[in-house]
Amino acid sequence: MYPENTLQDAQWYEAQRWLWHQRRHARPGADIRHLRFHWQTENERLWRLVQESAYRLTPMKIYRRADGEGLAQWTSPDALVLKWCALHIDNRLPVHERCEHRRGNGGYVASVRKVREAMATEAYRYVFRTDIRGYYRHIRKKQLWLQVSRFVSDRRLLPLLEQYLWYSVEDGGEFRTPEKGIPKGCSLSPLMGASLLYHIDCGFSDREGIYYARYMDDFLILTQTRWQLRRCIAQLNDLLDVSGFEQHPDKTYIGRITRGFDWPGAWSEPGSAGLAPRSLRLHRERCLRLYEQACRQGLTHEESMTRVHDYRKRWLIHAGKLLP
Repeated sequence: MYPENTLQDAQWYEAQRWLWHQRRHARPGADIRHLRFHWQTENERLWRLVQESAYRLTPMKIYRRADGEGLAQWTSPDALVLKWCALHIDNRLPVHERCEHRRGNGGYVASVRKVREAMATEAYRYVFRTDIRGYYRHIRKKQLWLQVSRFVSDRRLLPLLEQYLWYSVEDGGEFRTPEKGIPKGCSLSPLMGASLLYHIDCGFSDREGIYYARYMDDFLILTQTRWQLRRCIAQLNDLLDVSGFEQHPDKTYIGRITRGFDWPGAWSEPGSAGLAPRSLRLHRERCLRLYEQACRQGLTHEESMTRVHDYRKRWLIHAGKLLP
């Protein structure tokens, strides 16, 4: 039986379904197995702690891949509570319509379509495309906390959000609390990242004579003249610098639209459109990694290729949406 007061909170059930789906392939000894087996009692206990503002997040744990790369992950109860928190604040934090990766703002397909429609008007000649170097890693916690606490007043949510911002990590028995940044692999982080740059979206989207779009931490500006372009670049750099960010030099392009550019994952230029070379390269690298991982797990060549083929089928569906 579910506790009576959870019946009024659809977000709690949605968070539960999300967690079951996300960790459906977890290893037999993973904590999600324990949570699901004892869900009838754990559901009541976790909900009561959340409602009493008594829930405490545990440190994220670092898991090592076969290649030595470390991945940080919340425990299953923490992931459940943070997803519930994300669902509750989804419509409370300000997110501009020009931030196009957020649900309801169109996604990557609509973003590419809008850019190509803007190019088709022939009103723009120059393009500036960049992203923030290590965006999540360099977010200032106090700045984000001021943003969050300004728009969220729910006494149940604020303690959880504060713990999320000042999270800790356990790596082989060693604990640390990062001075900057937020955890990238968390259901809250895309919303936080979208809202933090709201002031930049407002400043550029209302400006006449330019086209502006943002996709996560990627920025795109189309202008008619070089003077407009230089001014926009300088102003964006100033706004980023105030918040402790900087452009990623390897992912910045400035030039004429006629030479084409990548946004996001699609290649756009007048009279031609397709997939970006970088997207194709990343796809090939991903296929190679999948095959190597399958072989390390003891799968045969045929089984490994089946896994790669399944990934390619899913990738082709998404890639096809970017083609005109």
